[in-house]
Amino acid sequence: MTDSGPSLLSLRLWVKRERQCLSILERALVLLRNSEGHSEPEIELNRRLYFCLLTASRELFPESDLAPVQECNNQPDPDDEARAKREHKRPDFQWVFLDRYELDPERSSKQFVVECKRLGNPPGPKWILNLNYANHGIKRFKDPKHAYAKRFASAAMVGYWQSMEAAEVLEEINEESHKSDLPDLLLTSSWKSGGVTHLEHTFERPFDISPFRLRHLWIDLRTPDEE
Repeated sequence: MTDSGPSLLSLRLWVKRERQCLSILERALVLLRNSEGHSEPEIELNRRLYFCLLTASRELFPESDLAPVQECNNQPDPDDEARAKREHKRPDFQWVFLDRYELDPERSSKQFVVECKRLGNPPGPKWILNLNYANHGIKRFKDPKHAYAKRFASAAMVGYWQSMEAAEVLEEINEESHKSDLPDLLLTSSWKSGGVTHLEHTFERPFDISPFRLRHLWIDLRTPDEE
């Protein structure tokens, strides 16, 4: 193992891969929106999104060999001397690629991580979707027990927006996030009715790498009676 940091070419490759993954993710969400049935639970939406991701990959980057992996465990970190708790945790999606420009071979496996959660009215008194988005979504990128995207400067979340007005959803998430010292989630696009809305925030984590940038893509799956 070497103490050298990533090379400039390695950093540039990460930016390229990140953009590619985000483009595929956004296109896949549109494909999901254009399909039938949008009120399913998260596990079913994720399964459908997986196939949309494959279609979007072939459509946007037909020469690429990279494919997303669903519900794959966090990969081992070379800084951990033994199997860590985070290795038992499974983000919803990961793209995994081998960085040929990384100076340290043990750090040459790179992952772009995506976590997905539903948004809107609670389906029951004990399952509050918008609070769940903060506590079991955003927080998993900061909590050492999950440490999603631990060695990376960015990742993404998907919001399956099934009901409620946008301002109400965002307010509930931000209020809950404040309890964990997480900053407000901010719009980086206009609200896209029937499409993909972009939000993001940057925050510090108790492990490398910080600051960390988390992008959010919310796909509007609402029907007129759910808005």
